[in-house]
Amino acid sequence: MKRTITYEQSIDIGYIYITPQSERLKIKETIELDVNECINVDIDKEGRVAGLELFAEESEVLRNAPVYENNLSLRLTDQEVLSTYHLSGVEFQFSTPDHKRLIGFTIVDPFRYNTTKKKPF
Repeated sequence: MKRTITYEQSIDIGYIYITPQSERLKIKETIELDVNECINVDIDKEGRVAGLELFAEESEVLRNAPVYENNLSLRLTDQEVLSTYHLSGVEFQFSTPDHKRLIGFTIVDPFRYNTTKKKPF
């Protein structure tokens, strides 16, 4: 699934859409990621992560195109993963031990997201 990523440099805000466009309008709530106050998570009516809003220094990673993407994963840099956080079947990956500098995510519960793993590019 090709994801839509937006980035507004003038105000340092970006958004990553995780669920398909037809499901994006069914947002139940928006929460702040427990481990990082610069990431808001939109949760849909099915309890899935629908999208991520990144603020301040977290949004800077969106300036460049993803380095890797498939149905289950998105990597925004090739940095080493030093910490992870799980929420609603998604593993968020960070380049610092204290959950800063989001570098990607992996859907670890593909059935919940109605997707399957495809071969890498």
